[in-house]
Amino acid sequence: MNYVSGSLFGSIVINIVNKAMKAYDGSMLKKCVSAVSRCYNASIFHSICHRYIYKRAWFQYSLVYRSVCFLAHIIDSICGFIHNMLSPAIKGSIIYALVLKIKGLGPGNIAYLFGILLMSIPIGSIVSMIFTDSVVLVNMGLCWGIFALGMFVVLCGMYHSAFNKSLVVRFVKWLTDIVLG
Repeated sequence: MNYVSGSLFGSIVINIVNKAMKAYDGSMLKKCVSAVSRCYNASIFHSICHRYIYKRAWFQYSLVYRSVCFLAHIIDSICGFIHNMLSPAIKGSIIYALVLKIKGLGPGNIAYLFGILLMSIPIGSIVSMIFTDSVVLVNMGLCWGIFALGMFVVLCGMYHSAFNKSLVVRFVKWLTDIVLG
C-alpha cells in the first residue's frame, strides 16, 4: 500500500475519494438513504425477517440433537485428555526438533529442501518402474515434469534473494498490496 499512497496518482485518487466522502456526508442522498433505512427498521417486514433469522431451530429441542451434542462433548473430552498426555512426548521428539530447525532456516532453505524432496520422488518412481518393467511414456513424462518442478523450486531456494528482487515478484507484491489493502 505504501507504493500506491506515495505515488502521485495514488495521492490524487485518495484526495478525490476523501472529497467525495465529505460531500456525501452533507448530501441529500445520505439523508434519503438514512430515511429509507429508518423506515425499513420500523417496518413489519423487517420485524418478520428479524424474528425468522434469529429464532431457534426446531431440531435443537429434539432428543437426537441433544444425544449427538452429548457424544461430541465426550469425544472432545477424550481427545483433549489424549492431547494433554501426548503433547510432552511430541515436543521432545526428534521429528518435532527437526521441524523447528527447518522452520528457523528461512524461506530460501525451506524451498531448497522441498525442491530436493520433489526431485527425489520421481527418481524413486523411475527406479521402481524400471525394476517392475512397467515403464510407460505417460508415467515417464509425469516423473520428468515433477523433477523439473523440483529443480525450479531448488533454484528458487538457492537464489531466493534474487528471486524476491525480480520485477515479476515486486509487481505481484504491489498488486496484492493494492487488492488486500
